Amino acid sequence: MQELRTRFIRRNSLRLFAEFTFETETAETIYRAVLPELNDNFSERSAIGLFLEDSNKLVLSVKAEDPVSLRSALNTWFRLIQIAQEVLEVTGEAR
Repeated sequence: MQELRTRFIRRNSLRLFAEFTFETETAETIYRAVLPELNDNFSERSAIGLFLEDSNKLVLSVKAEDPVSLRSALNTWFRLIQIAQEVLEVTGEAR
């Protein structure tokens, strides 16, 4: 990944929000690879948003009820994105 921007915002005492932007030439391919995971409900205490901004920016947003849920959701989605990127690199599809 070439660039990572991070933004944490505390909405109120019970809702937390984190947004990460991954800037890479493979953003669209990674997006398509992890998109099916949005159908799995990993936790009822967090909500995931995933979208493309332009063709080279993947934006991950996580809303959670508490810090533990936020950390857990972020760890899961960071790992999914990292694995997708590593598969692209191993298969030679990463530019």
